[in-house]
Amino acid sequence: MGRELSLGELLANAQPGDDQTISQLLPVVYGELRALASSYLEHKPGHTLQPTALVHEAYVKLVGPDRAWSGRDHFIATAAIAMRQVLIDHARRKNADKRGGGGAVRASVDLGNFEGSSRDMRVLELDELLTQLARADARAARIAEMYLFGGMTQEQMARVLGVSRATVVTDWQFARAWLASKAKERGDA
Repeated sequence: MGRELSLGELLANAQPGDDQTISQLLPVVYGELRALASSYLEHKPGHTLQPTALVHEAYVKLVGPDRAWSGRDHFIATAAIAMRQVLIDHARRKNADKRGGGGAVRASVDLGNFEGSSRDMRVLELDELLTQLARADARAARIAEMYLFGGMTQEQMARVLGVSRATVVTDWQFARAWLASKAKERGDA
């Protein structure tokens, strides 16, 4: 039996149709994806999406036929997008089930470190705000998404986007202020 491949090697080797490499990927990334999911999903009574389910649904999106990663940081950035999509889909399904009975599903994406923000945002509202931010500044919105849904560091985001760390810092400051301002306008602060 050969040696275990590192995450970087697995990502580099993962080609469409290579089910063996893809099957080796989940055990290597599971802990990291689970930690990301746990970091913004609260365990509240009535909250039906658990971190394990979020990881599994996101993983299915990650290993789909259009997968392409250029390393660990890019994989985590892609995972952030997948987790955001899963959370949004879950919130929309739950809202549709309620048929207007109670508003948006609460999320645990914590914006508590935003100036003027004192509680969690709602998933659908955050998605809407990120979509609006993308119209104003696509890179800042992408940075916010990677930070909020991927827990990525400034250095990781800089590598994924091909910009300097200083650019990431500036864009994150803008995104954070923009999101906090819009949340305050909505009465979320």
